[in-house]
Amino acid sequence: MALYVRERHEPLTDQDWDEGRARTALARIVSDTNAAFTPDGLWRIHPFDVSSERPPDALKSLYNGAAGVIAALHHLAAKGFAPLAHDFVPVACDLQRRWHADLAKLPEVRAYNEPDNLMTDLGFHLLEWKLAPSSQVEDKLAATIATRIGDNRGFVWGAAGAMRAALFLHAATGDARWRDLFVRHADALWQSWQFDVAAQCHLWTVDLYSVADKRLTPLHGFFANAGALFAGRHLLAPDRAVELLDRIVQTTRATARIEGEHANWPVSWERSAPTNYFLQFCNGAPGVISNLATFPDTRLDALFRKSAELTWSAGPVIKMPSLCHGAPSAGFAFLKLHARTRDPRWLDRARRFAMHAFAQAEAAKAQYGQRKFSLWTGDIGLAVFLAACVSGDCAIPTFDAF
Repeated sequence: MALYVRERHEPLTDQDWDEGRARTALARIVSDTNAAFTPDGLWRIHPFDVSSERPPDALKSLYNGAAGVIAALHHLAAKGFAPLAHDFVPVACDLQRRWHADLAKLPEVRAYNEPDNLMTDLGFHLLEWKLAPSSQVEDKLAATIATRIGDNRGFVWGAAGAMRAALFLHAATGDARWRDLFVRHADALWQSWQFDVAAQCHLWTVDLYSVADKRLTPLHGFFANAGALFAGRHLLAPDRAVELLDRIVQTTRATARIEGEHANWPVSWERSAPTNYFLQFCNGAPGVISNLATFPDTRLDALFRKSAELTWSAGPVIKMPSLCHGAPSAGFAFLKLHARTRDPRWLDRARRFAMHAFAQAEAAKAQYGQRKFSLWTGDIGLAVFLAACVSGDCAIPTFDAF
C-alpha cells in the first residue's frame, strides 16, 4: 500500500547548502515583509488565500496573518538574524479589536471562525503578552485558556493550543495558575481519551468541520493532543506521566502503516485510503516527529527513522513553502531528528529542503507578484526555517516556544 501520493511531491533541487545564500534569502524575505507592512493595512492578503471565510484585505491571526508575522519578526530579531524595522507593539495590541470588527461586518467570516482559540483571541493575547506583558493581559489569557477545556480538536482550534499557551506562560512566570490550567485541560482530555477495540489503542473521536472520526493528525487529532500532554508531562502526577508515555507508544505503533523501511500515519484511523496519507506537519510523519522527537526512551526510534526516511525519499511537497504543509514542515522534522540523534545527515537533509523551499518561494513570488505573509503558511515561516538551519535550533516558534 502506498504511504503517500507521489504526485504531490517533486524531485529535490540539486542546490547544495550554502549558508551565505541562506542568510541572503532570509534577509530578502524579511526585507520584503518589512517593506510591505503598513500600520493601517498590515500585510495584504495573498491571492491564494482569498475566500469567502476570510477578510478581503488582511489576515490577522497567529496562524496565517499579522499576529504570526509579527511574532516571527520578533523571533528572528531575538536570534540575531534580522533587526526589527518597525515598532509593532501598538499594532499587536490592536489586532484582537480589528479581528472582532471583521466578524461584526463580514457574516461569512463570522460563520467560519470561533473565538478563544490559538487561531483567534488566544493567539492575539499571547502576542500582546509577549510584546507588552501586564497582569491584565495575563488575566485575559487565563480566562481564554479556560474556555478550551475539554475541546479535543487539537492545536489550532482546541485544547492542545491552549495547553501549549499555558506551558509558555508557566515557563516564563512560574505562576501556579498556569500549571493548574494545564492540569485541568489534561484531566478533561484524559476523560475523553478512550480505548478503541478495533484499533487496539487509545484514541479521541474528534468532531471537526462537521465530521466526527478518530482523527490522528498532528494539527487537529491524536498527535496534537498527545503532543501537548507530552510537552507538559512534568506537570502531571508521576503515575499519569508514565501511563501517558505508554499510551503514546501504544497508539503511535498501532496506527502506523509500515512498508519495509518506511512508515507513515493516515489522517484518521477510519480513513486509510492512499489519498489520506500526507508528509506534512499538519498531516503525517513530519508532524508526528515534531510533536514527539524528545520522547525520553527508544521505543519510537524505529518509527521516527522510517517515517523520516519516507519523507526524505518522497521529496518536497509541490506547494508554496510553509511550516504547516510545505517543505519547511518536513525540514523541521529533520532538524528535530538531528537534535535527537546527532546524526549529521538529518541536518544536511533539512538544509537541502531549505534551499529547495526558497526556490519555491521565489517562483511563487514571481507568479503572484507578492510574498505570502504568514508564519505557518507562508514566507516568513520559511525565513524562520532558514534561520533554524543556520543555527541548528529546532524549536518552532508558537509551537515549541513563544
